Amino acid sequence: MSTVGFAYGAQAATEFLDAHRLSARTPFQTCGWWRAWIREAAESEGATPVLVHTMRPDRPTLVVGLQLHQDGGTALLRPLSWPWADYHEVAEAGDTSHLGAEPDIGGVAKAIDRCQREFGARLELCNLIADGPLLRAVSELGAVLQPSDTVFRLDLTDPDVVRRVSERRGIQRKRRRIERLGKLRLTCADSPERVAARLPAFIDLHARQWRDRPDVVAPFDGDVVDRTYAAVAAEPSSAARLHELWLDETLLAGWFGFWRDRTYYTYRAAYDAGHARDSPGHLLTAAMVSALAAQGADTFDLTRGDYAYKRELPSSRALTMSASLERPCRV
Repeated sequence: MSTVGFAYGAQAATEFLDAHRLSARTPFQTCGWWRAWIREAAESEGATPVLVHTMRPDRPTLVVGLQLHQDGGTALLRPLSWPWADYHEVAEAGDTSHLGAEPDIGGVAKAIDRCQREFGARLELCNLIADGPLLRAVSELGAVLQPSDTVFRLDLTDPDVVRRVSERRGIQRKRRRIERLGKLRLTCADSPERVAARLPAFIDLHARQWRDRPDVVAPFDGDVVDRTYAAVAAEPSSAARLHELWLDETLLAGWFGFWRDRTYYTYRAAYDAGHARDSPGHLLTAAMVSALAAQGADTFDLTRGDYAYKRELPSSRALTMSASLERPCRV
């Protein structure tokens, strides 16, 4: 028999996260990511956090992160940290003795249904992992499902994939050309302290690249975006990483992402537009793929977004899913 509970509001949700260790299925369900986003971004997004948790003695405690919005006179439940997160899924909390057991799909469905009825809200979920527990749970509730976004991944256990990314002809030519100007080197800030030290330079690089461009998404503005990145990076459980490609002492490109379960998840990239003809972003990707494969990584996850540079890579494609469920009668 499942027991359902809610942690409603920023304070209650943060206290829940402070009291529980989560086993996250992606970087976007870690305590660190959720806690930082709640503290720095939720208010600006007009979101009230709701952590829905379902417990039963023979299964892991499952946690669904949601956020409540008011859209005119309509209440909406969306995934917690929408639209910032690239993936949405359940997390597991507390006792790890049951990890690996079949998730309590029925309990998650019951919990979401109760939450939806409590708030009289329409459910609008996106970027759910295909065949994951959250998608299976809302399917049991009769949610309308459809594709959400395409995600791209590189298999770093395949030497041919690694070779095709790091040694393809165009990359070799551009690497040789730029190395006439100096020495290329790859660095990685791999602790909260090191990421904090390098983050201002990355933000400045991104701001210079996108300055005055109308197609910029969530630009660094010296306010909520900057603070949220810094807060996420400061959380050890978020496992944030900042890779940088240098030409001598000149920063050419950077990638802010996450390392989890032998997978590197990309999140936001920036490069020096003054070196655009040499494709510093592609050079950074090639260097990272080689380095991560050598370190034993299994996957280079390019996350959501069907962009040309991802299609050029020898990547596999998969779809995330969205789910919607009309507002029920309030109890």
